[in-house]
Amino acid sequence: MRTTARTGDIFDAAPLGELRDLCAALAAVPGVVDVRSIFDVRRQGVSGALLPVIPRSESLLDEEAREAARRRATAHPLVAGHLLSADARSTLVLVRLDEAANAAAGLGPTITAVERVLADHRTAPTVDLELTGLPALRHQATRALRRDMLLFNSLGLGLAFILSATAARSLRSTVVACVPPFIGAVWAMGILGLCNAPVNILTSVVPSLALVVGTCDSIHFIEDMRRTRRRGVDAIAASAGSMRRIGAACGLTSLVTAIGFASLAAARIEAVRTFGIAAAAGAVASFLAVTLLTPLLASTPFCRGMHLGRSWRPAGRLAGILTAFSLRHPRPIVVVGCLATLLLCLAGMRIDADNRVVDALPRGAESSRALVNVDRDFGGAAGIDVLVRWPETVEWRDDAVLAALASVHRVLEADGRLAQPISFATIGDALPPRALRRLDPGDFREMVDPASRTAIVRARVGDLGSRALESLYGGIEENLRRLSAGRPGWEFTLSGMSVVSARNVRQLVRDLGASLLLEVAVIGSILAIAFRSPLAGLVSLIPNVFPLAVIAALVVLAGRSLDPATVIVFNVCLGLAVDDTVHVLAAVSRHRRDGVPIASAVRRAIAETGNPIVLGGLVLAVGFAAVTVSSVPSLAGFGRLACAAVAAATVAELALLPALLVATDAFVQRYQAAWGDGIFGAAPLALPALGGREPARNVA
Repeated sequence: MRTTARTGDIFDAAPLGELRDLCAALAAVPGVVDVRSIFDVRRQGVSGALLPVIPRSESLLDEEAREAARRRATAHPLVAGHLLSADARSTLVLVRLDEAANAAAGLGPTITAVERVLADHRTAPTVDLELTGLPALRHQATRALRRDMLLFNSLGLGLAFILSATAARSLRSTVVACVPPFIGAVWAMGILGLCNAPVNILTSVVPSLALVVGTCDSIHFIEDMRRTRRRGVDAIAASAGSMRRIGAACGLTSLVTAIGFASLAAARIEAVRTFGIAAAAGAVASFLAVTLLTPLLASTPFCRGMHLGRSWRPAGRLAGILTAFSLRHPRPIVVVGCLATLLLCLAGMRIDADNRVVDALPRGAESSRALVNVDRDFGGAAGIDVLVRWPETVEWRDDAVLAALASVHRVLEADGRLAQPISFATIGDALPPRALRRLDPGDFREMVDPASRTAIVRARVGDLGSRALESLYGGIEENLRRLSAGRPGWEFTLSGMSVVSARNVRQLVRDLGASLLLEVAVIGSILAIAFRSPLAGLVSLIPNVFPLAVIAALVVLAGRSLDPATVIVFNVCLGLAVDDTVHVLAAVSRHRRDGVPIASAVRRAIAETGNPIVLGGLVLAVGFAAVTVSSVPSLAGFGRLACAAVAAATVAELALLPALLVATDAFVQRYQAAWGDGIFGAAPLALPALGGREPARNVA
């Protein structure tokens, strides 16, 4: 944490006294192992004894003693630039947590206790206190993320509810459409709790994903039951018919989504594996909630009086216009759509992964300001370590150890982006040989361990972004390998939380990106099997990939990089696109009878599914638009990209997919395909659950 004197510097009487009291209070916090400050640094006395830089005293030091302490501190190699800013107004207090407190489960209570201590000492009129450091920033980012997700998801859900009620002119139908997806999202959150999954940028989107898929399926259920009720069928029969027609498509959607996300279980990073399993379980929970509760609620007396409201005509009209244009010009649209998808994919290949800590913190928040201030005054809140290990024949105070540590210093200082390194050599090089021999290793246990023949060189680094840091660390490791080659038996290893974090972000994005490719392949295979149509599985890939390519191109045009929040948009977009694709293909398969042209089957399918596709996309866009005003930059970016994803997916299903179906059927007819196909060709074969012929009274 950073302590700053409001007037003068930290060595004035009042700030120095407040700093001493703060260190004592922090040391008493459960979970805190050690507190280090300028009070713990020693200097060499006249007789060779090690004395504290700031004299220990129960009472306040007089002005002369404080001035002497200031001179010693600003000249001390372990204090100046490391614990004390150049103007002596700011100082760092380093708090080390035990292993249990630093874990995900114990971090929250420990950081909260530390924040209470700071709140008690902020009443002092002489100092400003700022909490920073990776554990504190991680906890604050998680807390801000949880708060904003709850707030803006609730706001988005409220806006979506109002829009649905206005479009349908029926509060009852809106309740039926919104309650099951909401319950599915709650079940998904419950699954996260049962699995003890930590709340982070990945897992926090699982309820939203369940809500997205569930809302789309629920709107399809409601629209199907409306059509059936308008023909005079009673509520129970309408619900049963919807279960036969829509339930199978919803089940297929959930199966495809769950299998796609479950593929993340093979990822290298545990957070990605947890997200994949939780998202798969959330997709199943959403399916169960919607298929069990939507027909049940729709058939209750609560919904019988006003039927289920009205279909929103503008949505159906827009879907009809897009599809009619697509069916009139199928070949040009297929060419343009495929070419656009290819070009957008090529543009998206320029995306690189990057992540900054400040992007996960609320704009203007105290934690964000503290991070910037520490980066400016001390070179960064994050640290890196270089572990130096020497042969058994070398003693820890030998000149060879000091020379090796000095070589590491030069490697770290060469780049210019790291703050001045610190190690045992920082002190050892300034001591005469006799004083060096009298040193007690216990006084330097954080810098050197003679028993394991290991020393540590530490340096600070700013919040440069994972891409810049990974490049920086790659160059350092290359230079360390050269040092090892020139010193047989010596080992130089780069480590530290910043190093691990930068590389984990890159691996996380790689895992999620690879999972998208696997999900797309799995989706095509399952659809090919479900509809007994290899061509349908292949054709479905294009409208599912198109919105992903649009998002990638938007990220490139905006000059952004891939971070965890951005990659999640791709997964949400794919889930939405697959949901609409399955419903359209199921309806086409249902209407594709002997002698019925593919264009007529597509036109009837869009007449059934077009309204819920447009309305569902609009509802979701309104919900995601609420997230764009979040104070967390990564979350606001997620909302903007999600809105674009919804629009792209809707256009792909209503304009590109119909043209692909018609053009593919023309290709099959022209070349007299010999295989039996569930959708294309003269004699389609369809699964009864997805494409079987329904009784006349249940056909929309």
